[in-house]
Amino acid sequence: MSTSSLVADAGHRCILSADIVWRTRVRVSLRSLTILYVTYANLSGCKARPLPLKGHLELTRTICIFLSGIFILVPPLCAQLPVAKVVESANRFLALLTDGQRQKVMFAFDDEQQRARWSNFPTGMVPRAGINFREMTEPQRAAVLDLLGTVLSPMGLEKVNQIRMADDDFKVNGSRNGPGGRGRPGGNAGPPPGQNGPPGGKRGPGGGGGDLFGSDLYYISFLGKPSASAPWMLQFGGHHLALNITISGSNGVMTPSLTGAQPATFTANGKNVRPLGRESDKALALLRSLDDTQRKQAILTYRVPDLVLGPGQDGKKISPEGLKVSQMNERQRAMLLDVVAEWVDIMNTGSAAERLAQIKAELNETWFAWSGETDFRAGENITAYYRIQGPHLVIEYAPQNGDPTNHVHTIYRDPTNDYGRALAKR
Repeated sequence: MSTSSLVADAGHRCILSADIVWRTRVRVSLRSLTILYVTYANLSGCKARPLPLKGHLELTRTICIFLSGIFILVPPLCAQLPVAKVVESANRFLALLTDGQRQKVMFAFDDEQQRARWSNFPTGMVPRAGINFREMTEPQRAAVLDLLGTVLSPMGLEKVNQIRMADDDFKVNGSRNGPGGRGRPGGNAGPPPGQNGPPGGKRGPGGGGGDLFGSDLYYISFLGKPSASAPWMLQFGGHHLALNITISGSNGVMTPSLTGAQPATFTANGKNVRPLGRESDKALALLRSLDDTQRKQAILTYRVPDLVLGPGQDGKKISPEGLKVSQMNERQRAMLLDVVAEWVDIMNTGSAAERLAQIKAELNETWFAWSGETDFRAGENITAYYRIQGPHLVIEYAPQNGDPTNHVHTIYRDPTNDYGRALAKR
């Protein structure tokens, strides 16, 4: 058999390329080879996942290279976090802190009060625990970004930075730096329970947001000690951002997490920036792909004014509604997964691949609902609410009152595994 090139994609971006060479003196039956692959994958802590190859040969996330009667086992393609690198990065940051700072950022893993201490509100209205960028030295700030870069994907880190940039813009300009928007009907839904804050702080010149806002008012904290085996949690957030990332071994989950932006469109370095623009554009494209019958099912007959499962709503149950994804064609199902990926792919590609595979397997039990207008210009942030809900997934996109094209909140949850509760029990 001639040398063949194998390129395997272990879900999303984890790619390994290798050559498999058989010499005539090596004779291994397909059955024996398959058993070897499955056994090694399972011993390595990976779920055996068949990988189709030419000639109907199936490998299970392990490549055995046979050369001159000697075989070399290459580690399996596990869609997991680089846990050693994550823990090393976390400990590097902690080592840079003073004793006082370290005491402020460390909490017990089972601290339920700290778990739930996140919000869409500015930190001056709803205080966060931990330490923020304003309190850090430059090496400490760099270490935080390095840690986020190991836990998040490049896209995820960019989204986080753009949300922080939006807060800098709001600090100076208020809500004025963006396109004119269309209002939405109805009254203000109000903040979640327990999250009412003071009406505001000192305003900056020219109607800016003032001292309550800025990219340096984002906090980091840890629940549990960073570990390669025991569960622990990383929290990072501030205004319009709350990442709750639970890590157990080489597995990680990022629910519940909140992303938002105000302004949702702004200019930085001469470029138009939309931190949540793809979430808007992709959902609108999906809606436009639906036929009349599908649209009648997907579009709700009432207005959803805000996030239903936002901050302060842990444990709340909602019934799925709208269009069941089993009624979509393959193209539409792929489009819906592409919308979901805007949240899932915030995490490191390993964990994201596992998560997206879980959601894909449950598509027939997933629903898509839309509430609000349906006619928008290209590149315009939608003013409509939408929800994607499955057995292990709730995503909500909720424009806010005032100028809803320029102020949006979103939530990403797994009701069965928020704060990694199920993961930590494994």
